Amino acid sequence: MICGTIFANIKYGREYASDEEVYQAARLARADSFIRQLPDGYETLLNEEGTNISQG
Repeated sequence: MICGTIFANIKYGREYASDEEVYQAARLARADSFIRQLPDGYETLLNEEGTNISQG
């Protein structure tokens, strides 16, 4: 089951956050570089468990 994109999941807690605020949150979490390396970047779809991506 797909549960949205990485971008949508970061934005989940702040519905009206700007795109730049979402990217800044990822940078602060030190996740931006990893996310951008994924084939679909911030538009990568996540499954319900989040097991379709791995930093390892």
